[in-house]
Amino acid sequence: MYQTLSGTEFIIVMYITLALAAVNYYLLTRNRSDYSMKPEGLLEKLSFVITIIGAIAIIIFPQAAVAIPNLLYDITKSRNYIALALAVMGLILGFSSLPLTMFLLILLISVLSIYLCIRSEMASVMSTSFHRLRDDSSEKSERLLSQNLKLEKAKDDEIYTAQLSERNRIAREIHDNVGHMLSRALLQTGAMLAIHKEEPVHTELADLRSTLDTAMNNIRSSVHDLHDESIDLPAGINQMANLLRDSGRFNVNVEIDIENDMPHNTKYAILGIARECITNIHKHSSNPMVDIKVIEHPSMYQMVVHDYNPNSDSSSYKEKQGKSAPEFSSEGIGLSNIRSRVESLNGKLSITTDDGFRVFITIPIS
Repeated sequence: MYQTLSGTEFIIVMYITLALAAVNYYLLTRNRSDYSMKPEGLLEKLSFVITIIGAIAIIIFPQAAVAIPNLLYDITKSRNYIALALAVMGLILGFSSLPLTMFLLILLISVLSIYLCIRSEMASVMSTSFHRLRDDSSEKSERLLSQNLKLEKAKDDEIYTAQLSERNRIAREIHDNVGHMLSRALLQTGAMLAIHKEEPVHTELADLRSTLDTAMNNIRSSVHDLHDESIDLPAGINQMANLLRDSGRFNVNVEIDIENDMPHNTKYAILGIARECITNIHKHSSNPMVDIKVIEHPSMYQMVVHDYNPNSDSSSYKEKQGKSAPEFSSEGIGLSNIRSRVESLNGKLSITTDDGFRVFITIPIS
């Protein structure tokens, strides 16, 4: 520009060229799609018009053809073929007003400008592809880690279930074999005590009976402990819920969230309550949805058993059933059993029939 222009013309063309380059760069990269080399949107259309105006200005003022390399960079970036045709026309018109060496230099820099723009676009696309590949890889790694954790949890659950089953088997074997043999030995010792009254045989037989009785009590205690530990609350409730699933009339959702070991008496109570509720639903309910939840909170256990119809309004349970409410909702044996179990653990019981049959229980954690 300095060799072809002078004075005010040089300053005006130089500043306008730099301003157009900066404005076009902003417009072409502002809202550009990450997956397309071709810009889209209102800002890109504005750049399209500005580039055409710049090419027309070169035709009107042929000496400004020295700004064509900058213009060609934006033309290549925006795929503006109209501005390209006008720029070529301006370059041809500038051929007559520019020295040959200057014309060839402009032509060389124009080719370099197009080449740099294409390489820049390729680098941008490769960078976008790299980031997308990295994101996909990270997502797949996280998904794989999640699947591995699920597999490990499933394996741990399977091992835990096997341990509980083995404990139950051992408890049953001890009860059926060793327990019965000790009971027989106790009866035999008692008979011998009744027959042999003379000393020191009577005292020794009494000591033997005391030892056998202690062993029997210890075995009973061990068997009860093994049996209590072998009870899996989630497995037990899911097994009872299969009664509803197998009927084909209910969609059952079971949610068990227990982090710590539940006391044996609480575990037995919840299993008994679940059995009463599930039996009642199976006999009397016509609602398709059943929720069974047992959740551990910091200070209490919470249990909810609810059957409902999500497609009906909140009318009374009697109206939705089209018949009288289940016998379970009265003070019958089922409700009495549930109430006694809850009260034995200092818990609270709430039963509602507004939206299906809903049993809500809270049991404090000692």
